Amino acid sequence: MTKTYEELISELKEIVRKIEDNETGLDDSIALYERGALIISQCEKLLASAELKISMLGRD
Repeated sequence: MTKTYEELISELKEIVRKIEDNETGLDDSIALYERGALIISQCEKLLASAELKISMLGRD
């Protein structure tokens, strides 16, 4: 199942909260950082796709 942009942003916010809470260990923080980087990449792809759709609609 593909997550929506909003779901990805929500997950990213939770990752940031966990990293900043001073209770998450180094190894877990690194894993969370890696997951966050993946989420950012997915969000960038979704935004690029949305931008292309809007651009195409503007041409019609």
